Amino acid sequence: MPYLGSEDTVRELRRALSNPNVQSDHLRYRNTILKVIRLKESDVWGQCEMLRILQRYRPQSEDELFDILSLLDGSLVSPHPQVMAATLSLFLSLCSSLPAVSLAALERVRGPLLAACGSVSREMRFTAICHIQLLLRSVPGLMGAHYKRFFCGYAEPAYIKQRKMQVLVELVNDENVAMLLDELKGYCTDVNSDTAQAAISAIGRIGRSHSDRCLEILTGLLALKQEHITSAVVQTMCDLVWVCPQYSNTVCSALEGCEETLQDSQGRQALLWLLGVYGEQVSGAPYTLEVFIDGVRSEASLGVKMELLTTTMRLFVCRPAETQDMLGRLLHYCIEEETDMCVHDQALLYYHLLHCGIEETRKVLQGRRSDPSLGVLIGRPAEPISQWACSFNTLEPLKQCSIETESASRGSPEHLTCDPKSNPDLSDTINCSRVEKVHSGDLSLSPQMEVEKDYVCLKEWVLSTAVPHCSTQSLQAAMQLVNIQTLAFTPPHTLPWRASQRTVQPRDDKALKGFLSILTTVLYTLSSEKN
Repeated sequence: MPYLGSEDTVRELRRALSNPNVQSDHLRYRNTILKVIRLKESDVWGQCEMLRILQRYRPQSEDELFDILSLLDGSLVSPHPQVMAATLSLFLSLCSSLPAVSLAALERVRGPLLAACGSVSREMRFTAICHIQLLLRSVPGLMGAHYKRFFCGYAEPAYIKQRKMQVLVELVNDENVAMLLDELKGYCTDVNSDTAQAAISAIGRIGRSHSDRCLEILTGLLALKQEHITSAVVQTMCDLVWVCPQYSNTVCSALEGCEETLQDSQGRQALLWLLGVYGEQVSGAPYTLEVFIDGVRSEASLGVKMELLTTTMRLFVCRPAETQDMLGRLLHYCIEEETDMCVHDQALLYYHLLHCGIEETRKVLQGRRSDPSLGVLIGRPAEPISQWACSFNTLEPLKQCSIETESASRGSPEHLTCDPKSNPDLSDTINCSRVEKVHSGDLSLSPQMEVEKDYVCLKEWVLSTAVPHCSTQSLQAAMQLVNIQTLAFTPPHTLPWRASQRTVQPRDDKALKGFLSILTTVLYTLSSEKN
């Protein structure tokens, strides 16, 4: 054992717990444990090791349990945070069937934990805050009177500030909400962009139960015209109306001009989602959307393109006269020129969906605007201590990003709560047998007919040309030899064997004949080498 001054003590405890003769005699077993508990010559790490080993012991009676707890009670308020944490972990392990005793132990360690939050060591402060978050899951009001201890210092690192803000959200109530919001508002302009965004997100979470003041702060932050602040505010508003749709009017009135400041993809996705869901309430929504569509060729984010397609379709359903032309241009680009298959396929899906009629399109696109089932984050019911007791005094609390699971991807919040199960009514909703013509010059595409024409052309070429007999593996090798990438192909044993290629260029019969000529030459070459 590397613990100076405690090696003999820890060795004695381990020997007692592993000795079959001592274990068979319960009285000797108990006396050995009590003797070790009373020893004070061990250093901090030795005491922690003994407390950890003691978790293997199970008292035989309630009287024995309380005797041990009485002997360890002083360690709950130890000036050493390590000993305090190890003692509380032992208490929670021994008192798993006595919730009242566990709650009393949590109250007992409140002072030492608050003292650890003011430690000179940053690592100690961070660890203490993370463990306080665990305790708040079962005793939400444990630190309520000491919320000022979690105000952020100017020189504190960002990771401590963000954890403190998470604790402040949990401690908010009707009495301190004004002071907490004023404090968080000051963090929104922090020089560290991550800290500023975390503060804005915290204000949004408080806004789920205290809306008026929060919306006033968020709207005021938009006037700063700073990129990272505007992005965080728009994402926070997006999350807020997803949980509390009654705030949509206030949020929509604040969106005017935000697109000029937004540069990051997540902020633009959030703005597009708001325009798509509440576009009828935003007077300038079509003009804002047109700016995105005009710049779609230079757009690098896949998420923004996908969201732009959905938003344009939704806005077309409620404001067709203003968006018909731009929808046609967007679909034309995504189907004919876009190289990303996800965007291309989604555009093709929307194109065929429009052929099913406007009512069918509306049924598919106009889904839920909110998810009130998420509830508010303030005043939630307390969790049983047993749900997190095993992770106390471990690295687990340090790895958790927050008490509540937050989505890593913002943007469209409805994607986070969608049901992955198949919808049995979807086949009835999208009934492609009832095809209605969409009269628009920009929507005069027929990619399916183009594919069929190309397939017929290839089939006639194979039947009319003396193409040497070769295996499917040779055919794939021939395509790779001339840098033709195959998107998909049927199994080798199926007849006829098919392979799918795609080009982003418009249909060109001359280019198609050149492709067939090159492919024939390569096949002949492979066949001659084989012979």
